[in-house]
Amino acid sequence: MSNHDIMLVRAKITPAVAVYQFMSEYADALVSAAHLLGGEQAAQRTSLLINEILQRAPLCRHLRAEFVDLHRLLSLQAVDDLESIEAACFAKIDPASPVVEEVCLLSDGLFDHLVALARAEYLDPVWRPVLDAAA
Repeated sequence: MSNHDIMLVRAKITPAVAVYQFMSEYADALVSAAHLLGGEQAAQRTSLLINEILQRAPLCRHLRAEFVDLHRLLSLQAVDDLESIEAACFAKIDPASPVVEEVCLLSDGLFDHLVALARAEYLDPVWRPVLDAAA
C-alpha cells in the first residue's frame, strides 16, 4: 500500500473525492501546465476535464480516459513524436526553469490519484496502463 493509499484510508475519503480535491486545489496549475506542454487545445481539454470533475460529475469512462491523457501529457509521453505539438512545446522549455519542477510534482500527484482510482476500479480496462506502470 502506497503512502497515498494510506492517506486516503486514514482520511476515509474515496479516490474520486481525492481527485476532486486535487483538481480543485491545482486547477490553475494543471491548466497552465497543459498549455505549456500541449498548447491551447490541451489547456482547453484540461479546463473542461477540471470543470466536469468540479461539478461532481461521476467519473465516467470518458472522464477517466481524459484524466489518463492529462497525465500522459504532463509526463511527456508524447514528446518523442517530433511532429507533435507536445514535442514543439517541450522544445521551448528551459530545463532550468522552476516550472519544470512544478510540472513534475503535478504529474506525480496525478499519477498517485490515477493509481488509487485504478486500484478501486481495477476491472475497467482504461486503467490497465496505469496499473502496469505502478507495478
